[in-house]
Amino acid sequence: MGVNNLYYLGGILLPSGTLISQINSGTPATNTDGLTGYASGLPYPLFRSIRAQQPDVPFTSPAVGSILTEILTSGTYYALGLSSSNTDLFYRQGQNLGFRYADGASQHERLRMTRGLLFWQTISATHRQDAEISCRIIAAYDGTNAAIQQVGTGTLSGTPAASEFYTLGPVKLGGSWLGGEQSWSLASGLQPEQVGAAGETADSFIGAKMTDDIATINFIGKPWAGYGISGSAITSIILYLRRKTVDGHNVPDATASHIKITSAYGQILPESADGGGNDPATSTLRLALRAANSASVPIAITVGSAIT
Repeated sequence: MGVNNLYYLGGILLPSGTLISQINSGTPATNTDGLTGYASGLPYPLFRSIRAQQPDVPFTSPAVGSILTEILTSGTYYALGLSSSNTDLFYRQGQNLGFRYADGASQHERLRMTRGLLFWQTISATHRQDAEISCRIIAAYDGTNAAIQQVGTGTLSGTPAASEFYTLGPVKLGGSWLGGEQSWSLASGLQPEQVGAAGETADSFIGAKMTDDIATINFIGKPWAGYGISGSAITSIILYLRRKTVDGHNVPDATASHIKITSAYGQILPESADGGGNDPATSTLRLALRAANSASVPIAITVGSAIT
């Protein structure tokens, strides 16, 4: 009895060979739609089966730049197909009366996907807190193997690192610094398309159906930043994530190590203004972004930018 083994999520190895080893949370799920059958008038089930499974791996990470860099290799700002090789989730085994077994030891566990779609859902940052990207990998059926396979014990691949952290950076609206920024978040609103056929329990087609890009900014200063209840058209916005430096503090603004997200079309809408007692008023702006035309996209992302 008792506890014999402990395992720790050690990282996600992408087909490119990139190991995402900074994971705040990761939750592989089978997302099973079960079938339960009853005989007429009998209150107890007599039949159990699986109608469908749509397994996925939602996870969050402070390694915003590395993950976005991987996604940008797809030629889009939103999603990356994973099919050129396996995508593995490593689970590092803990040592009873010790720390962890060495990477080269053969008792670690792996969950594997042969095909899938990686996309980000939100990017968020708060003043003096670590920025975070929220992502999801949806696993696809390859016609032979389970969408997520438990491939058993083995050694670990890749080199774990914890060298990438960002925090809240400044915001520019219409070419002017907003000031007083306390937090901002950007939601892609990406809706996946998951399709199967012929009674198979797993989906073989996983695509990006549509996006609905929404940024939310909370700041201390003039209520609603003077936009008024009806808001204003966006002419330009820039959201920055400020990179942290190891054994230091912030990377200098002029160094091209920060993350820059821009958009030029959509609506700025005041959402709320909060204050009371002797607390300074804070306001929240909602920015509903759009593409300029059918040949463009709502946002542009630069990993490795100066703050200017």
